[in-house]
Amino acid sequence: MKETIEINIDDHQLTLLPTGGVFHRATNTLFVTDTHFGKDATFRKHSIPVPSGSTLATISKIKSLVQRTSAQQLVILGDMFHAASSFSQETNEIIDEFTTHDCPHLRISLVPGNHDKNLPNFPRNWKIHMLESTTTWGGLVLSHFPLKSNKKLGPVLCGHIHPAVHVGSHTDRLKLPCFLQRKNHLVLPAIGDFTGTKVIRPRSGDRIWLVADQQVISWRN
Repeated sequence: MKETIEINIDDHQLTLLPTGGVFHRATNTLFVTDTHFGKDATFRKHSIPVPSGSTLATISKIKSLVQRTSAQQLVILGDMFHAASSFSQETNEIIDEFTTHDCPHLRISLVPGNHDKNLPNFPRNWKIHMLESTTTWGGLVLSHFPLKSNKKLGPVLCGHIHPAVHVGSHTDRLKLPCFLQRKNHLVLPAIGDFTGTKVIRPRSGDRIWLVADQQVISWRN
């Protein structure tokens, strides 16, 4: 088993990375999705007692992938924040440290998702570039949501689903996040440390790669 897996979709070389990122060497871009920063803060504001630390854990994952790939660009494929109430002082300080100190060279862009509506303006020093909901990037099509399959669009990278599969027997099985290639779509697993997953039903022709134990594992049902 390999830590990373190289795949080809319509002549586009992509590297699937442990913890759920995708690296596109042709544009030196790291793609991640569904970070849901500050979700724990939102829960606590609604009197739901959950531990803190999910934003820092998610940022640590992303920082590790940036260092691993030497990416010059980071694109978040939607749901960067969980809600407007997610903007706590702790969350903002963590992101400020990442954008201005840890990775000041990194150009960060956001494809807006459903959770990114009605958010306050980001601090200017974060330098987050807002993209259209469907954007072409080096021959790839970026979207938060899966699109209607259309080969004319080129390969689509998206999120939103938080895909996962059950592995093992009915009496002893795990639920693991996964990458899902369905036709010309590559759906990334949610990288957020405090996000749920949705178990998918594989279809004929699907390709699935599990994310487990800091590895990407090709999987067949």
